[in-house]
Amino acid sequence: MTYKTLLFDVDNTLIDSATIASNVLHKITANYGFDVPAATVRSLVGIPTDKILQHLNLDHVQEITADFTQAIGQHKDELQFFDGIRETWNQLKATGVQIGIVTSRTAAEVTSDLGNFPEITSAPIIVTADQTTEHKPSGAPLEYAIQQHHLVKAETMYVGDTIYDLQSALSAGIDFASASWGALPTTDFSKATYQPQEPGDLLKLVTA
Repeated sequence: MTYKTLLFDVDNTLIDSATIASNVLHKITANYGFDVPAATVRSLVGIPTDKILQHLNLDHVQEITADFTQAIGQHKDELQFFDGIRETWNQLKATGVQIGIVTSRTAAEVTSDLGNFPEITSAPIIVTADQTTEHKPSGAPLEYAIQQHHLVKAETMYVGDTIYDLQSALSAGIDFASASWGALPTTDFSKATYQPQEPGDLLKLVTA
């Protein structure tokens, strides 16, 4: 199958961030009297912060979300691409593949936290959480990208690290490749179209 567009999740697909995010949110929720283990938060990374808090049945959602957004920004210089991501992106673009971003981060979070990653912030397709009313695991964010940029579903694949990413792709009716290098090892990707083990494996998929 030849793909013309690859859409990527950001956190723990492109950049190694989930552990940092989990630890920060654990500390922020503790400030409000909640004891939420970082491991529990890590299992939910991949959906918007407010949705994580709602899933955990916590109060003060708006306040915690705002505090988290401010606190996580202090760690932005600790973020790094996974090994092989930058090289793979360059090679994909050299083959004519269009690269896009579909993330659970808001536009403000992308701007404030990802300034060290111009490859992400300058991508020709960027869909953030504030552009749709429904979010992953809904297919709405991917459907939005497809409609707004006139993509062909059969020629488009989503790459992500969580079950929410997989469910979003299935709902949108496009192929999915699991980012095994950033995913929790317990994630069931049996319904994924592909399960590449490292970023460079994506190159084989776009020309297979």
